[in-house]
Amino acid sequence: MSSDHDTASSGQTVPFRDNRYRLGDGHLLHAAGTDDAYRVDIAVPAGAAPGPGWPLVLLLDASGCFGTCVEALGRMSRRPDATGVAPMVVAGISAPEGAPDTTRRRRDFTSAVAGVPGSGGAPGFLGFIEEQVKPFIARKAPLDPARQTLFGHSLAGYFTLWCLAHHAGAFQSYAAISPSIWWDSDGLTAALADAPLTDRQVLICLGEWEDALPPWQLAAPGSSEVIARRAGRRMLDHARAVSAQLAAIHGSDRVQFRFLPEEDHASIVSAAIPRMLRMASAG
Repeated sequence: MSSDHDTASSGQTVPFRDNRYRLGDGHLLHAAGTDDAYRVDIAVPAGAAPGPGWPLVLLLDASGCFGTCVEALGRMSRRPDATGVAPMVVAGISAPEGAPDTTRRRRDFTSAVAGVPGSGGAPGFLGFIEEQVKPFIARKAPLDPARQTLFGHSLAGYFTLWCLAHHAGAFQSYAAISPSIWWDSDGLTAALADAPLTDRQVLICLGEWEDALPPWQLAAPGSSEVIARRAGRRMLDHARAVSAQLAAIHGSDRVQFRFLPEEDHASIVSAAIPRMLRMASAG
């Protein structure tokens, strides 16, 4: 893909030393395949990078988690001896501010499913990450190519596992939070069974209220429909099955499954980020 699509706004790369950032100041990139615009936010630790470069955490759907991750990393990396978390670059991809992203997410984060128009854009989106986003970040800060982590939630969590299954070499660590494995569970598990995942690290997190509803939502209008939809998607069963499949092949020391009490599909992101940062630091 041509580098002349790597046009950026005047946004500034965020240094950790003052923890000041605004998501609207992100850099704007246009994907060469579709010419869709994406915002890329970047936070870089203060000081000199390690010899191989900084580890990288790349967040999908970053408008909902970039600030949380930067704050968590800034606090935890002050005491690596106590937290197990070292400084690293945090970058995030999201739709430009104010842009609708439901249709784009269903395209970018999915494999093709018969009868579902607009699905199947995962290969192209990974190409955008590999050929445009990563090189752009590397021009802002030196990166260690051997210590890179992908973080995705919900449908982006499905994409994270899809990437692991089909292009495991793109990242060394994969954090799939509440992954929507129901999208194409048979295709995903088949691909994971054949994937060369040597030396990859995997974290899968599910919340207690993924299949049910938290107590305060039980009496809300439409709750029965939500419960029925969640029962059909079987988030917990799918996540446990994929975790067990990977652990059986590659070892439980490389595959973590975390069931997080009192978290639901929305709240789990904040709870999962510190666990992801520890995995990324240990990679």
